[in-house]
Amino acid sequence: MKDGEDAEGWKWFLELLVEAIPLLKMQHPDNRCRFCYFTVISDRQKGLIQALQQVFPDNHHWFCPVHIARNVEKEVGKKVAKHVHALPATFSKRESDELMAKINAISARGKKYLEGISANQWRSTAWVDDPTLPPRFGIVTTNMSESVNSMVGDARDGSWLECTNDIVRKMMNRICSLREENYGREGVVDKVAEILENRWKNCSNFQVREVVKGGSQFDVFRPSRGASLPETNRLLDVREQTCECGKWQEHGVPCIDAVAYYRLFETQTLQYIMDNHVSEHYKYETVNELLKENIVPVSLDILDQDGVTLPPNCTKRSSGRPRKKRIRKRSRFAHDPDKSPIVCSRCKKRGHNVKTCVAREQLEKQHPAELDLS
Repeated sequence: MKDGEDAEGWKWFLELLVEAIPLLKMQHPDNRCRFCYFTVISDRQKGLIQALQQVFPDNHHWFCPVHIARNVEKEVGKKVAKHVHALPATFSKRESDELMAKINAISARGKKYLEGISANQWRSTAWVDDPTLPPRFGIVTTNMSESVNSMVGDARDGSWLECTNDIVRKMMNRICSLREENYGREGVVDKVAEILENRWKNCSNFQVREVVKGGSQFDVFRPSRGASLPETNRLLDVREQTCECGKWQEHGVPCIDAVAYYRLFETQTLQYIMDNHVSEHYKYETVNELLKENIVPVSLDILDQDGVTLPPNCTKRSSGRPRKKRIRKRSRFAHDPDKSPIVCSRCKKRGHNVKTCVAREQLEKQHPAELDLS
């Protein structure tokens, strides 16, 4: 990136991104939402946050909870981090409060750290409280970036020019293969159809009660299915297509409580549910429309090295490129120092290096339990 990953570098990149894809600033179709249609997920990199506020002031920006959990692990330990993964996934305030109480019992500092992060940028309960926030795709975070990395990771071995060319061609071929694979298919995509079929099978013994006669709210009782799945009640509004579990409004696909309502109260078939109550985004017609256009590759053989658009010496891999494999556990709060490959040259102990040795000694004295050393 130009000038490194600082605010100016990110601003330069994001401005070019908007110029190339103006659709990113498209208005949200739901008038209740106060943000644009596309949201941005980031790891809270400070320069990126500043640049997003300038380039995408009207797009919702939320944080990847996986990165938050990793930061918590570095700060206060793995015992707290394992609860952080569950926090953004639940739409239940009761469950959220219980998780925060568990975190506080382990580390008050960990609870304070999490409360310092804006809830409406990573907690599902905030999406329920604020109807002006956009619907979320992926309760925790999507795996899209990791999937793309696995597909184009080899391209990073070359120069920036060869890397870009390789990525463009792989994306073009990917779109072509998906277009051929889905051509002529209709109805709900197979993955969503499989999910709905499982929900249809598992809701047969649910009980659906009408809250107000002739109204749109229904109470759905789920009987217990063992210690791991105790009995619960969920309130859903079929007119607004919302459920207390949050999944219906989240994904645009009926959750298991909504499927129970349509099956047991409305006596509708599974096929009718898929045809009439699933968002158009999950149908092959939308997929085929999306794949109609493709990325047009550029032949490198016809490009001239003009010094501006294409500078000289652009076929050699530049120094300073980030590693393809990240080095884990380079934390001064390593939880299992005996297994760490890092050895301090000052005290000869494992789990940290000389730069963090003094700070670690001080933290061991102040918070011995939070370091969880054995």
